[in-house]
Amino acid sequence: MTSRERILIALKGGIPDRVPVWEYLFSLRLQKEVMGRNTVLYEGKMQVDMAAKMGIDVVWAPVNGFCGIEDVPHNLNEIYKDEWGVTYRKNGWPIIAQVDTPIKSREDWANYKMPSVNTPGRLTILKDAIAANDKQLAIAAGFLGPFTMMTWYLMDFETLSMTLFMDPDLVHEMNEAFVEWALGSAKLAFETGGVDLFHISDDWGGTGGLLISPDQFREFFIGPFEKLVKGLKSYGVPVIMHNDGNLWEILDDLVNTGIDAYHPVEKAASMDLAKIKELYKGRVCPIGNVNNKTTMVTGTPDDVIKETLECLKTGAPGGGYILSTDHSLHDDIPLANAMALIETVKKYGRYPFNAELNNAEC
Repeated sequence: MTSRERILIALKGGIPDRVPVWEYLFSLRLQKEVMGRNTVLYEGKMQVDMAAKMGIDVVWAPVNGFCGIEDVPHNLNEIYKDEWGVTYRKNGWPIIAQVDTPIKSREDWANYKMPSVNTPGRLTILKDAIAANDKQLAIAAGFLGPFTMMTWYLMDFETLSMTLFMDPDLVHEMNEAFVEWALGSAKLAFETGGVDLFHISDDWGGTGGLLISPDQFREFFIGPFEKLVKGLKSYGVPVIMHNDGNLWEILDDLVNTGIDAYHPVEKAASMDLAKIKELYKGRVCPIGNVNNKTTMVTGTPDDVIKETLECLKTGAPGGGYILSTDHSLHDDIPLANAMALIETVKKYGRYPFNAELNNAEC
């Protein structure tokens, strides 16, 4: 079974040959160790080659214009703006935090021009990933969601918090404009051929709870998010949501939007894999959740094996499960730990489960 087939079966709630492995490859250190070199930008071909070499089943390939990811290189600490008018100071890889946002008022919005959808470089990362995908990995075309755009990029969190009360119509208008842009870009992405699933990154919570109230999410953001999900699903491919934080207060609403999978079931935010599997079996595929802040960073390979087995025993029975860390592979994670996770899934994650898994110590 190919990685593509494995991922798609799991996303539909089925039972593939083994549990698939999902990871964002967000580490230049690991990239150098695995591939022997680094890329300056987040490049589709490198991501495909590295995932295939490590044994990861899916590659995240964002559309160009995904805020925080450079389209052209910048020097360390260089100040620059992207096509959205967002200002950054170069200080990380592959996602760089903003230092200023373009919309502070209705007047700013009246004078703002959304980026064009169909630009020559809009699909550079995605097309390069598809062209390099001779190992039949699953390709996930990545987009941001409306809440993240409004709290991090078009506005900042402070401005949004005031605008929710002072000018709620402006929030609705901006959400609508962004979702239309995202759906236009998704149409271009799907028409390339080779897109196996769509992926929305939209963080709604911190470790202690939601970033705004559940009622505010329902009033301002669930509707636009659901419109985005339905638009993406109209192409006949699954939609995955990456959403950090403690989401219990709004999780029913999220699942009801029609997403096919939820990543990363963050342990540090008290998201419980067993409970999610029980509550939403057959409705949503959980992707997670080996702790990438503690176990993957400071643990030994044996610690990683132990926690990976715990996740397999919880998530894998009955299918409809993909194993990953509860965020990404980043620079603080040793290669030995990353490979311990992947090799454990390969050894113990096959269907039907055998006595080795059932008797493995956790």
